[in-house]
Amino acid sequence: MSPGRASGLAGSVAFVLCVLASVLLLAPARSARIPDGQNVFNGYAMGGPLSRYPALQKVKSWTTEFVKEVGLYENPGEETVLNGVSFGKARYRFADGQLESIDLTYTGRENRDKLMRWLEERYGKLIPAERKMVTQVEWHGDVMAITLSYNHAANKGTLFVASPELHHRIHKSIASMTD
Repeated sequence: MSPGRASGLAGSVAFVLCVLASVLLLAPARSARIPDGQNVFNGYAMGGPLSRYPALQKVKSWTTEFVKEVGLYENPGEETVLNGVSFGKARYRFADGQLESIDLTYTGRENRDKLMRWLEERYGKLIPAERKMVTQVEWHGDVMAITLSYNHAANKGTLFVASPELHHRIHKSIASMTD
């Protein structure tokens, strides 16, 4: 093979590899599917009324254009442990008195793996490629979405559970504040 042809072939291979890498990077992320109607996470029902959780104490609240009251709550006496993983902080956000999200923080990669196994047992198995993702994995349903994320540099992670409908209303409200 002539040197000109070899460099042309190498350039073609490099181009194909770049296109393939771009397609893989831009491909939509997949997630496990939470069965329809499943909306309870560790005893908390997404969309459930604040009155159902009298132990929660308000940390702060604010008003937005689309949500009359967004309230952030904690339960000071609560020690949340899932599959042997203790959480440093648990915060509950309500939109107009309905549970919109739960935000839990944890430490350690091994705890991320324990949480992923616990979530798969309850909300559906991830495909093998998703299981290899370290930074973030997701489960989606009609009334509940779960995101498990991990920051390797900080050795910390977040387990975020939300009502897609209520989360959208709050996000829409926050986005409108930047206009």
